[in-house]
Amino acid sequence: MNKIAGIIMLALAICSCSSNSNDTLLAEAYGKKLYLSNLPESFRLNDIETDSASAISTYTTAWVYNQIMMKKAEELLDEKQKNLTNEIEEYRSTLLRYKLENHISKNVDTVITQDEIEKIYNETKGLFIVQSALMKATYIKIQTAMPETENIKKMCISEKTSDMKQVEDLCMMYAEKYDAFNGKWVETYELLRLLPPGITASELEQTLQTRRFYETKDAAYSYFVKLHSILTKNSASPIEKENEKIRTIILNKRKRELIQNLEEETYNTAINNDDVKIYINNNK
Repeated sequence: MNKIAGIIMLALAICSCSSNSNDTLLAEAYGKKLYLSNLPESFRLNDIETDSASAISTYTTAWVYNQIMMKKAEELLDEKQKNLTNEIEEYRSTLLRYKLENHISKNVDTVITQDEIEKIYNETKGLFIVQSALMKATYIKIQTAMPETENIKKMCISEKTSDMKQVEDLCMMYAEKYDAFNGKWVETYELLRLLPPGITASELEQTLQTRRFYETKDAAYSYFVKLHSILTKNSASPIEKENEKIRTIILNKRKRELIQNLEEETYNTAINNDDVKIYINNNK
């Protein structure tokens, strides 16, 4: 299709060449002329600046190359090969169909309820698989020398909800960084980029699954990751991670249905009005 599009654009450029005596002639090849007015409007400035002049020169050179190659095609190809009528019409039809479908798609209802999302998720749950581990976790970066660091660590290891509330309060005062990710699922790489280099995904995941707590240090800081929940690779992905993907699925389905309904309605109208006739009988 790109090849045919290029031929069409080239043909239009050739056919549109002007012979206006007030126009600026830029190039000539095999009797065809390229004028300044034939260029896209962005090139045609009253005061041609350096960048514009360079762009015009590049465009002109490309035009000349195209004329040379078209001349070579005329010499080497037979009449059947040079007859592009069918290909151009096919490209035009495909392009018009594409633009029509885009135009129709603008009328699609974009309001999607959570019930609709849940219905699609439950019907196609097998399609939504975790490709790498997902975690709900709390991340803490705190100076190792800080008096509260060890206490925060002990409360992170604890499974008491009240302890994690205290951790949050203490981190607001003493930690360099504290992030519970708003209770959302995060991928392993999102945690790894917050930790010192050299830690692998498998090391982090295995430690968290075993102890539900991970710690490491560098010269000045201690880093803690407290695990709340984990979904391992190949588990069913949680619906909240797939909301946008499901929205896209629903919208695409609505677009297809809208286009199909219009096609059937238009077809039936044309048949009933005798606008078209089909002379071949497909019934056996």
